[in-house]
Amino acid sequence: MNKSTLNNIQMLRGLASLLVVFHHLLPHYLAMGGDLRIITTVSEWGFLGVDIFFIISGFIMAYTTFNKPRTFNSAKIFFKHRLLRIYLAYWIFFIMAILIIYVTDSLKLESLNLIKSFFLLDINMYKLVLPISWSLSYELYFYFLFLATFLFSVKILNRVIPIFFLIILSLVLLSNYTTILESSFFYSHFILEFFAGVLLYIYQDKIIKIWILPIIILVSIISYYYGISHELKNGLYRVLSFGIGALTLVWTFLILEKFKIYQAKEYFVLLGDASYTIYLSHLVLIWLFYFSGLRNLFMFSPIIGWFLIVLIIISFSIIYYIKVEKPIYKKAISF
Repeated sequence: MNKSTLNNIQMLRGLASLLVVFHHLLPHYLAMGGDLRIITTVSEWGFLGVDIFFIISGFIMAYTTFNKPRTFNSAKIFFKHRLLRIYLAYWIFFIMAILIIYVTDSLKLESLNLIKSFFLLDINMYKLVLPISWSLSYELYFYFLFLATFLFSVKILNRVIPIFFLIILSLVLLSNYTTILESSFFYSHFILEFFAGVLLYIYQDKIIKIWILPIIILVSIISYYYGISHELKNGLYRVLSFGIGALTLVWTFLILEKFKIYQAKEYFVLLGDASYTIYLSHLVLIWLFYFSGLRNLFMFSPIIGWFLIVLIIISFSIIYYIKVEKPIYKKAISF
């Protein structure tokens, strides 16, 4: 696949970020008196955008590194770029969040772990300055694991990574169904989603086929339906339902693009480009929407209030990505 065939992946990134936005907007929509079923239902399950992010992250890491020389310098550049990409954007919104918390409820800062929040070393969202940053800790851990791939040729990786995936799966199963192992961040079920994305890349030539499209669409529908109907919001079963759903969703859109059935338009690609900014900024903007009293002004029309804040989040994120985040990142990696 060449780079132009990843438009659909970028679109999915953007849509996944919006799902998370909808999820965190739900309490405010309800507080305004909103009760439109499609908004409340989609928003309730919007956190599933994170599973899509994890699958895409695994695929993109393989896509961007497997064609690089297997050298120390390549590994160093990869890790430098990944750290800068994560931290530079995050720290700005981390500071904004602290300022808002300090002004609105300074005592809350005492219950938060500022150091671990700053360095993304905690997954307990109740201890984090930006609660959504728990997922970034998993991203960073995945990057550390992925550093090891530079020790091997791609030919060897194609054999080793499926074995590693099975090892992680075995550890997850043992920690869930036996007393031999306790659950651990280091072999969390979420790590399976990252490496499922890597496996999708490894086997793409064999499985990105038009004839398989109806099958994976059906699997995706069944996975999401099963997970939602059984309310599998956490743990291993979340990955076995929504993780599989996310995997087959990404798989579906790769096929659609490869065979020119559907390719995302430029505005969807732009939304995907700004997806990380959307993910980082939306809680800060929602808090400002609430603490400014703006939310109360839309009690007369919750749908207008909801649409307005979504539009603000998207517009701000795109402008911020183009004018601030992207230039700063490019400047940083040039040193």
